[in-house]
Amino acid sequence: MKLILSVHSYRGGTGKSTLTANLAVALAMLGNRVATIDLDLTSPGLHVIFEINQSKLNRTLNDFMYGRCELKDCVLDLKDHLGLPRGTILFIGSSMKPEEIAQLMKKEYEESIFKRIAFQLNRLFNIDYLIFDTHPGLVEDTLLAVLSSDLSFLVMRMDRQDISGTFLLTKVLRKMNKVCYILLNMVPPQLANMPELTEDVSKALGVPVLALIPFYNDVLSHRSKGVFVLKHPSHPFSNVIHSIAKTISSW
Repeated sequence: MKLILSVHSYRGGTGKSTLTANLAVALAMLGNRVATIDLDLTSPGLHVIFEINQSKLNRTLNDFMYGRCELKDCVLDLKDHLGLPRGTILFIGSSMKPEEIAQLMKKEYEESIFKRIAFQLNRLFNIDYLIFDTHPGLVEDTLLAVLSSDLSFLVMRMDRQDISGTFLLTKVLRKMNKVCYILLNMVPPQLANMPELTEDVSKALGVPVLALIPFYNDVLSHRSKGVFVLKHPSHPFSNVIHSIAKTISSW
């Protein structure tokens, strides 16, 4: 495996899951085998973007974590479903059942759980990249996923609460000796055109800004109806996502 990535944010509403799904597809389109896991256990949503009905998730991450199935039973191969010309997307979803979510909120996690999942996925499917789509904030399952990752992408909007919260996240991750990068998302046009913005944010937070993604009404109005880079391949948003994927592939 080349890299384990976690995509995280201090608050919800930053576009974290949208970026995760589109980045996973962009990496796959470069010919990679990519696995994505929806670790937003209390409010899973990746399956919506991948256009997978919950009824098709015969087994979920919840089933594996409670010992009801093997890890391979949770994995969906989305290559044909998404119509990918190259590469592969493997997906593990989380349950939308209220009783399952309530159980997991009470569960204490083994420290090595996500490392074991990564190891098994690589052994079973020989993947190049594993991406965890985590729950926002500083919660146990998120921190364990971050600790199991090679690096983290912190998705941030240019909002005072987001900025202060992301600053806290960077301090916590640095104390853990974890590598992280900022993804500035939904940046208002007047700010996106400021050439010094990424450098200013990087200096303020003490973490490199990997990419600046302007706000696009087209992405918002898309409303998670499929993976945007596949539906709108020539859109500027898609170009930014492909650029990020190429940067990751060069590491």
